[in-house]
Amino acid sequence: MKPVAVKPLDLRLDPRVRQADVRRGHRFQPPKAELAKIPRLYATEQVDTADQIVHLHYFVGACDWYITEIDPETFQAFGFANLGDDRCAEWGYIDLIELAVSTVATAIGPNGATFRQPVERDLYFDPKPFGEVIR
Repeated sequence: MKPVAVKPLDLRLDPRVRQADVRRGHRFQPPKAELAKIPRLYATEQVDTADQIVHLHYFVGACDWYITEIDPETFQAFGFANLGDDRCAEWGYIDLIELAVSTVATAIGPNGATFRQPVERDLYFDPKPFGEVIR
């Protein structure tokens, strides 16, 4: 049986994501060729955690999201999230559309105004086993 071709969702069609992309200075969504290399949801659930390949890294402030699987039609992903506290970091499902439009207060200015930073894709991240990412 031939694999069914999957048409990836294009996040540029969402005006909220487009606006956030302008602010972050790059596209949140990886290029199609990179996206095609990421296993689909549940494809690697039998692989040991340390051997799971992390394909994407997103970050803002002290928060990190490491993506190991993705559904390119819905942009639901599976991976490891650390929101700044190693004791509470965990594996789970991540809505990448929600992440694409999220901002985090990263600084407070002299007048008390907060500086909000969008979540960014690590443009220099090379896929590697989770055991190498978290040491």
